[in-house]
Amino acid sequence: MLPHLGARFFRQASVADMMSDGYVWIATAGFGSAVDSFGPDRIDDMQGVVTFRPYVQSTDRIMNFTVRFKEKFQMENPGIRGVPSPSLLLLWAYDTAWSLAAAVNRNRVSRSTPGRTLLGAVLDTTFDGLAGRFRLRNGLLQVSTYEVVNIIGKGARTVGFWTPESGIFKNLKANNEKGLKQILWPGDLATAPRGWDVSSTGSPLRVIVPSRHGFDQLVKVSYNPTNISVIVTGYCIDVFDALMKNLPYLVAYQYVPFNDTSTYDSILNLVYEKEADAVVGDTTISTDRMNKVAFTMPYTDIGLSMIVVLKKYSSRSMWIFLQPLTHTLWITSLAFFFLTGFVVWVIEHRINPEFRGTPWQQFGIIFYFAFSTLVFSHKEKLESNLSRLVVIVWVFVVLILTSSYTASLTSMLTFQQFQPTVTSVQDLLRNGHFVGYQRGSTVKYWLEEMGFHKKNLLGYGTVEEYAEALQMGSENGGVSAIFDENPYLKIFLSKYCEGYTMVGPTYRLGGFGFAFPIGSPMVHDVSQAFMTPAVQEEMARIERKWFGNPGACGSSSDGINSSRLGFSNFSGLFLISGLTSGLALLISLSILVYQKRDELSAEASRTRSMSLQRLHMWLERLRTWYQAQGVTHHQ
Repeated sequence: MLPHLGARFFRQASVADMMSDGYVWIATAGFGSAVDSFGPDRIDDMQGVVTFRPYVQSTDRIMNFTVRFKEKFQMENPGIRGVPSPSLLLLWAYDTAWSLAAAVNRNRVSRSTPGRTLLGAVLDTTFDGLAGRFRLRNGLLQVSTYEVVNIIGKGARTVGFWTPESGIFKNLKANNEKGLKQILWPGDLATAPRGWDVSSTGSPLRVIVPSRHGFDQLVKVSYNPTNISVIVTGYCIDVFDALMKNLPYLVAYQYVPFNDTSTYDSILNLVYEKEADAVVGDTTISTDRMNKVAFTMPYTDIGLSMIVVLKKYSSRSMWIFLQPLTHTLWITSLAFFFLTGFVVWVIEHRINPEFRGTPWQQFGIIFYFAFSTLVFSHKEKLESNLSRLVVIVWVFVVLILTSSYTASLTSMLTFQQFQPTVTSVQDLLRNGHFVGYQRGSTVKYWLEEMGFHKKNLLGYGTVEEYAEALQMGSENGGVSAIFDENPYLKIFLSKYCEGYTMVGPTYRLGGFGFAFPIGSPMVHDVSQAFMTPAVQEEMARIERKWFGNPGACGSSSDGINSSRLGFSNFSGLFLISGLTSGLALLISLSILVYQKRDELSAEASRTRSMSLQRLHMWLERLRTWYQAQGVTHHQ
């Protein structure tokens, strides 16, 4: 808005007590350029305002102009005292008049000169004026540097600068120092106000928390008998408190326990019916619930998994000697045994009598030599350095492979291992086992969607009940598996570290979220606060506090396959051996071709001559056939 209208606006803001603590006012450069022309009464209404204006360097030329301007103004207006210094707008007006005079003088403009000609001359005028370089682009004066000022006391104080190249910085002489100098905000505050206070016009927000027994690590409500106060603790509470502290405005709130936790939908209805301002707890985000309340982004792992009992595993199979290596590694090892024997035979059979004989004898030599390296008992003497190199590399691979195989087999035969009683949802469905879930949660609905019958679903409320039901098993009135969301299962495993494990796939669900009324601006702000590094670090600390260090309780089921060796464990060794064998074979063939080059050249010439003769005979037959066809056609 125009500067004088802006001054009237700030007067009304001051009357409305909006120039006090907690408010921030930022005005554009159109307003800031005229700050020096305002009187003391108007400046008093703008205390703490931050604004911008084009930067004009104080030079001797400006100081000389200021003295002459005041003297002439005082001479022409003797009744006016306290003449202010020329404002930026006055300097621009002075430079504009000079540009017009320079254009008239340069183009010798007269009264008959068209206005467009004079306008074009002014637009093309460039010179160093009082306010800086005078240059018009698209009819507008170009400003290269802006000054950031803070209106304090009787005028404006410079707190920084801005240029298109460097952005905002404190000092023109050292533009690498980013940021602004100290700003005094409305109410003489040296610290930046945090902004909108959600509860500034009413009572603190009523935040509902579920009060129930079981899974106290998430939400726990207790009462202090001394002063009859409510104490609310837990992972969800700490996360919510951390988010509130990192919002850009202050939020006053109080936790209100809610005892009816048979279903969380009844708690969310309080927000929907505007009887509460928010719900904080282990509230799962779902599509149906999103029709009544607005959820923040999830703050826990998103997923539904199952926990089963581990049983001791000891293999009595007669084929246990095959288990240390995976099928892929067995096949790869056999392939490389044959490859190594074949490469050595190709290199040696021309120069070494021990690698000659009938085809079956040579095949036996390849097979025997390759597998004799397994126990380092090969007795054939090698003549070529290439075959020796291949064997040395392969023997090293075999040494590592046999040592690892021995260690893995020993581990399988010696150490106690465990395996889950159930490995997949399909096993539970196929055998009609009973499964458990948490009472009052949406997990029951998902289990029914998976295909479980209602009669096979049993509800429990605490981690102790989970453990007891799993130990009893389906045959004795318990369950074969417990399905629940990952945060609950983390709590279970943090207490019952041994004898249980999470198996099967993780089904993606909504996760836990904080609920607010639909349309609340806090939903966006709280979700945005999740992304700040400070909150992420704090949430990691909170998770360690309530759930322990991740991976501290290792799953025992990992021991089932932990001793098995796969191809990836030795891929580097096989790569080296393969490259060595391939390179040796290529060099050997190259040497053979070079040694037989004369014979090969003669053979190639003989073959080429025979081919030319055959081609000539074929062409003669073709010509005879065409001639015969021509005679027949003529007849």
